[in-house]
Amino acid sequence: MQFSLIDLELFVAVAEVGSIAKAAQRCHTVASAVSKRISDLESALDAPLLVRGSKGVSLTPAGHALLARARGVLDQAARLEEELKGFSSGVRGQVRVFANISAIVEFLPTALAAFLDSHKDIRIHLEEHVSSKVAQAVIEKVADLGIISDIPSIEGLRLIPFRDDELVLIVQGKHALARHKAIRFADTLGFDFVGLHSDSTLHYRLLREASESGRSLRVRIQVTSFDAVCAMVAAGLGIGVVPRSAATPYTQSLGLVEVQLKDEWARRKLHVCIRIGEKSSPAASQLIDHLTLQSNSSGSRHRRGR
Repeated sequence: MQFSLIDLELFVAVAEVGSIAKAAQRCHTVASAVSKRISDLESALDAPLLVRGSKGVSLTPAGHALLARARGVLDQAARLEEELKGFSSGVRGQVRVFANISAIVEFLPTALAAFLDSHKDIRIHLEEHVSSKVAQAVIEKVADLGIISDIPSIEGLRLIPFRDDELVLIVQGKHALARHKAIRFADTLGFDFVGLHSDSTLHYRLLREASESGRSLRVRIQVTSFDAVCAMVAAGLGIGVVPRSAATPYTQSLGLVEVQLKDEWARRKLHVCIRIGEKSSPAASQLIDHLTLQSNSSGSRHRRGR
């Protein structure tokens, strides 16, 4: 089986615009050349990829499968090109880091700033994903390392403790729950919630805990970030659950109240995850060491402060 990145680029263009002619315009070539390459690709794969009609084209099941993979291949090729160009401009290493939203908002800005300040020849590519997708990306070598919250152990991954992460309930100052210093999550389920997007690990956790309590989670509105959760709670659209460090900057400015959650699951641990049995690149190893050392020193300070 032989096909090129150009074949994949043209196929993705056809799939996205639904027309060979429009794809040819988008890719600055002629329709006959696009059609020929798609036909050759179908022959190489021994499967039809497109259903051709008078009003355009649509994807076959094989076409849908190829589209998902082709986008990934093209993305990896673009990253490889960017990384190699970086070497010519003085960059000596690039590290691909996938992390969940808690790590990105709470801990990584300071940690990465300190690392890059002393490693000016290293470039970091950081993406936000839910913990399950972060772990899968590390296994599939899409990411060099990941930062995830508590998830079931995954074969092939080594988990290194990174940070402790406490979830709290946030409410308006005048809300009925504002008088509580601590509360069980189950006792909040009679109120409307402001939630994160459906793919987030935290949203899934709240749904699961509500279900195990025999209740449902009344989500009134969903947003994509912790600061948006805080803003919507302040506007009276519901209550929310966010990491304490994400809530604290908004408690005074927005008049919010933090209420401790009594549930054990509200005290989470974040981990750096890497592949077992595979040596990391020098740049990735340096970053892992930096994050691990920061974690150890942070833990020591925390224990001394008790």
